[in-house]
Amino acid sequence: MSELEKTFLRFAAYGNTATHRNTMSRKNFYKMLKECDVMDGKVMTSTDVLIAFNEVKFKGANHINYIECLQAIKLLSRKCFKEQSHEEALQAILKLMEGKKPSNLEEQVSEGSFAPGETA
Repeated sequence: MSELEKTFLRFAAYGNTATHRNTMSRKNFYKMLKECDVMDGKVMTSTDVLIAFNEVKFKGANHINYIECLQAIKLLSRKCFKEQSHEEALQAILKLMEGKKPSNLEEQVSEGSFAPGETA
């Protein structure tokens, strides 16, 4: 499993019930992009994130899977790094996201709940 997929699963599991641990809500997608410094509110806004999320999810769905998350990130990458090629922009965003955890995951770990594949 890649570091990026681990990041996805950590944020997908954050605050979710066991039924949605492998998919991510719009709220957690927003949280992931904000905490990974992809969304700054100026170049990339919450509206951009919402539009990308809605473009990749199935109609009527409230969550996206890892593949759909990657598709949304691809849609957002050009906006975030306009001066780079599409592939370079995508790689720059993916690098920002690798190995990241939700900001207060440490609180959850100390209370004994872990993201998938995480141990104390």
